[in-house]
Amino acid sequence: MNPFSFNVPTKIIFEPGATTRLGSLLSDDGVNSALIITDKGVMKAGCLKGVFDSLDSMGIIHETYDGVEQNPTEDNVREALRILRECNYDAIIAVGGGSSIDTAKAVLAMMKEGKDIGELYKAVLKGDSPLSLVAIPTTAGTGSEVTWSAVITDTEHKVKETARGGFMYPKIALIDPELTISLPSHITASTGMDALTHAMEAFITKGAHAMSDALAMEASLLIFSNLRDAVNDGSNLRARSAMSIASTLAGMSFSISGLGMVHGMAEPLGGRYNVPHGIANSILLPHCLSFNCDAVEGKLATMAHLLGINGDHSDHETSHLLVKEVARLSDDVGIPHKLEVVIDQDEFDSLISDASKNSCLPGNPKSVSREDIANIYSRILRVEQ
Repeated sequence: MNPFSFNVPTKIIFEPGATTRLGSLLSDDGVNSALIITDKGVMKAGCLKGVFDSLDSMGIIHETYDGVEQNPTEDNVREALRILRECNYDAIIAVGGGSSIDTAKAVLAMMKEGKDIGELYKAVLKGDSPLSLVAIPTTAGTGSEVTWSAVITDTEHKVKETARGGFMYPKIALIDPELTISLPSHITASTGMDALTHAMEAFITKGAHAMSDALAMEASLLIFSNLRDAVNDGSNLRARSAMSIASTLAGMSFSISGLGMVHGMAEPLGGRYNVPHGIANSILLPHCLSFNCDAVEGKLATMAHLLGINGDHSDHETSHLLVKEVARLSDDVGIPHKLEVVIDQDEFDSLISDASKNSCLPGNPKSVSREDIANIYSRILRVEQ
């Protein structure tokens, strides 16, 4: 059994309508002004009305930066920091999916270190947060509201990089499932499968331990039991609430155990071709689970039994049954089998190289070769000779 240290310093508040508490929470913390970091889709969906109303009720001055892209870039971080410094805001409020929350965390890192974001990757950053960050997720997928890292795209080199630091944990996470009701079904599906990827990779990674396993198992059970309902009926608050909790639990799980080859292969797809992270993870998950089966069949069988996938089967057979059920869930919620990405052989070789160097790959329970990566990529991409 792996040793572990467990500390998630974020205060987590889960409640339908939790956004209404934002103003009073910040006021109690002595905050008088705040920068809201979000994207144009969240603005258009009307998700910020409750945020604005709550801040206004407490007289908290606020401004909104809504330029975050679906795979946030270094320029997004720089621009948000420029606005923050220009008006000397007391706090940051990130409203949206992982892209907005990661952008906000990267802004904290730049502000704290006094360096450009491009200089802050790889090493673990130390120290205290320079100001309060509140994360309000509007999707149920990334779990970024309870993690200590920010994934940012270096558009010059077409690669995703990660900044990490204990001070990058949000001070407060407001988990308000009512904000997810307006999500279109296809985004509900891809973000939900993203959360399942987080849970299942955390469960089988080399760094998994008793605490991460407990979080990952509960998250997986909630997702298998509720994702179809959330996709088929977006107004189902019970299913939306369960998915919101599952996403947060899965985020807590992988933040203390690590990830593996799904993320190692998904991040290069986002960096090079701007593939949405949830879609990349969703398509890769069944392939990578199948690849890893023989190394972790006992753990996967345990997960299968928890999910009600039973029968008189060996661990080997049961683990493969679980992979089939993951693929069936993905099909049921409309995830495509392949990406609409066509690349030439040189691009394919570069993509494989990026994946083979990804920082998530060493956590995979089974050694992964360039040939293994190529075999899986070739199933989900079209490569022109």
